[in-house]
Amino acid sequence: MSKKQVRRWGQEQRKALTEAERKAKSQQIARQVIETALYQQASVLLIYIDYQSEVETQELIQAGWKQGKKVYCPRVEGKNMEFYPIFSMEDLEEGYKGIREPSIEGRCCFQPLNSEEGYGLMILPGTAFDKERNRIGYGKGYYDRYLERYPSLATIGICFACQLADFIPAEPYDKKPDILITERETILPPEH
Repeated sequence: MSKKQVRRWGQEQRKALTEAERKAKSQQIARQVIETALYQQASVLLIYIDYQSEVETQELIQAGWKQGKKVYCPRVEGKNMEFYPIFSMEDLEEGYKGIREPSIEGRCCFQPLNSEEGYGLMILPGTAFDKERNRIGYGKGYYDRYLERYPSLATIGICFACQLADFIPAEPYDKKPDILITERETILPPEH
């Protein structure tokens, strides 16, 4: 299958879940993410705001705030994406393609080189993943380009088990998450 076909397949798999299934599976995924060392050690959480049928992220965002983490969410700016802090869900406004994005009034974007920010963890969405942790997003390359700029960020990819493809045609510039989590399993790099 081509990337385009895999992308469409992954979106169809996700959309086939009922709202109740999506909510329950998202809660299971959130619990597994919170238990990881990558999440526990992070002082900064870079996390997407779920859109349409994606794995829901509000529980992870709330948990981050409760644990004193700084929470940053993405905002599309031209061909790039930047992450801005949010302190409540009211800090979001409708943005790129109707996706909720942080308001940037009086706020600075995340700068991983700033030592005060500490250890950063990014939660990666995707339309499909495979068991090798290869990822297909929406085809615009926002996350790949962002991670190219900031390679020191730890990454956890999250998706529903039904979005796991047998094989994803990956390019050298496609970034794999350090860990991939579904409601059924945690997929680690082979050396673990």
